[in-house]
Amino acid sequence: MALYSRGPAPDLPVVPCAGGTGHIADARCRLDMATSNDNVMYVTFWRKQGAMPATATVRRTRPRGEVRRSQILDAATEIFLENGYGGATIDLVVERAGASKATVYSFFGGKDGLFAAIVEERVERIVSAFGDPEVVHSDVLHALAHIARRYMEVVMAPDAVGFNRLIIAEGIRFPELARTFFQLGPERTQAHLAGMLSVWRARGLIRLDDPQLAAVQFLDSVGGDLHRRAMAGILPKNLRAAIQRSIDHAVKVFWNGIKV
Repeated sequence: MALYSRGPAPDLPVVPCAGGTGHIADARCRLDMATSNDNVMYVTFWRKQGAMPATATVRRTRPRGEVRRSQILDAATEIFLENGYGGATIDLVVERAGASKATVYSFFGGKDGLFAAIVEERVERIVSAFGDPEVVHSDVLHALAHIARRYMEVVMAPDAVGFNRLIIAEGIRFPELARTFFQLGPERTQAHLAGMLSVWRARGLIRLDDPQLAAVQFLDSVGGDLHRRAMAGILPKNLRAAIQRSIDHAVKVFWNGIKV
C-alpha cells in the first residue's frame, strides 16, 4: 500500500465524494490524499476549509461479492450513526443498501458481525501504514510521523468520531459491543505500533522499557485534546492545521523521549 499526499495545494480538483450513500455520496469535496492497494482505494476529502475530513471508499474493479459487501457496510455505517447500536436493525440496513436479508446474513451473520466488520475496515486503514515505504524504508522519526498522519486521517473522520460517541453512549448497555470495538480497534492499532517499537528497540534505534505502554501513550498524544473536542463537536476553524500541529508536537515529544 502506498500513501499519496498531495497536501493543501490550491489547484487540487474538486470532485464528487465517491462510495457510501446519503450525504457522503452527494457532497462535493476537495481531494486531499488517498491510500490504495490492489483491490480498494480509500480517499480522504476535505469538504471545505476547516471542516471535518470525510473518508469515502473509491472502488477499483473487484469481484461482485466484494463490491456488494462494501455497499452493505457503507449503508450499515450510516444506520448505526443515525440510530445508535440499539436502534439499528438489519431491516434498516437492508432497506438502505437495497440488499436482501439473506445476503446480509451470509456476509456478516447479523448486527454484531456488521459492527465488527465496520470497525475492522477502518482499523485496516491505519495498520496498513506499517507496511508503507514511508515506514519500512524511513528513519524512526519520519516513520512515526507517517503513522501519526494515517492515524489522524482515520480517527478524525466523521464516521470514526461518530462510532466513538456511540461506544461511549451505549457501551454500558452493550458491554460486548464495547469489548469488540476496543479489541478490533484501539488495541489492534496499539499492538501493531508496539511491535514496530520492539523491532526498532532490538535494532538499537530507540530506547524504551515498555513498547506496549509507549504505543498507547504515543497514539493518545497524537489525538489528544483535538480528538476529545471532535467528540464534543467543538472544532477549530482550521482543522487541518490543528491536526498537523497535534501530530508535529506529539512526534517531537515522543521522539525526544526514545531517541538514543
